[in-house]
Formats: sequence, structure tokens, C-alpha cells
Amino acid sequence: MEDEARFWEQFYEALNRYAPISNDEFQLFKPYLKLRVAQKGEMLQDNYTPAHAIYFICKGLLRTYYLHEQSTIYTKNLFMENYFSASVVSLLTGENSYLCIQALEPSILIEINYKGYRHLIDTNEAFKNFYISYVEKNWIIEKEQNEISLIVDNATTRYQNFLEKFSDIEKRVSQHHIATHLGITPTQLSRIRKSLNIGK
Repeated sequence: MEDEARFWEQFYEALNRYAPISNDEFQLFKPYLKLRVAQKGEMLQDNYTPAHAIYFICKGLLRTYYLHEQSTIYTKNLFMENYFSASVVSLLTGENSYLCIQALEPSILIEINYKGYRHLIDTNEAFKNFYISYVEKNWIIEKEQNEISLIVDNATTRYQNFLEKFSDIEKRVSQHHIATHLGITPTQLSRIRKSLNIGK
């Protein structure tokens, strides 16, 4: 594996973007963390078992998706470096996940044991503050903005917003995955790209 120390530093810096975590407090976290490699196409979470982990992406690309009853796939989210990915509802309820998590590239991840993380939230003020800040930004503010965008914005605007958020992702992920994430067909996405003079 590449320089492990760099990945731990990357993770530590990501935590501190939300709330101050001292080095001593970070050491309390380490027993619940595991640095791991995921191969391209590897399933980190299926929709038949309860989730047990959160994944921080040091390097690579993950997607979360679920299957419709008609066996069609909807890509809920795409996650690149410095993002966290998890089947949140399953972690909170302990029930089987309805989301799958898959590595779309060879990825280097920090796997966070959720039970250990919850213990730190319940017993340590710094991790409680981190949790509140992260939830507010990602599970409330950003989630609401995305839901409003699905109602208010047309497909072209949603695509442009997507590219603004993930500037180089089109080099790394198929148009099919992007289309299902935006809730449109690959043919519709192709037309939008053509109208914007993208990919020529």
C-alpha cells in the first residue's frame, strides 16, 4: 500500500473540517478504524445485510445505489476522495440495508466501525460536536438542497450543478451511472451534453 501515514493525516484533516479533534482524541478513534483496499467492482455493502461501517475515501470512487422492484438500478450518490459513504438508515436502525455500496475504482478506504464510533459520540464531546456538524451539513442542509433541486431544477441544471460539485468525475465514471444518479436516461443525458457542447 502507498504511504499509510499520508492517508491517516488526510482522514484526520477531514475530521477537523467539521469540528476540532485533538491528536489525543484521534488516538481514541484509532481502535475503531481500519485502512483497507477495495478492488474495482468490489461490493462493500449489499442490500441483504445490516450495515456496520462508514467508509472514508482516501483514494478512489464509490457509489451507493438501490434496485427498483423492476430490477432497474438507481445511483443514489457518487463519492470521491475526502467524502464519507455509508448506508445511513441501516446503521441507525440496525435493519438490512436497502442500499448497496460499490467501488467503481481501485480504492483506498478508512473503514470506521460504527458501534465504536457511536460509543465515542456518546462519551466524548469532540466527537459529539463532529457528529452534529457533519449531520447538519450533509444529512440536513445538503440533502434538502438536493431534494429541492429534483423538484425545481430541470435535468440540464441538475447536470450542471453535478459537474460543478464534481469537476473531474466524468473522466472517472460512466455516463450511465451519472444518468441514473440524476434520474434521467442515458439518452437524455447524451442530448443534454450535446446541447452544452460537452464531450466533443
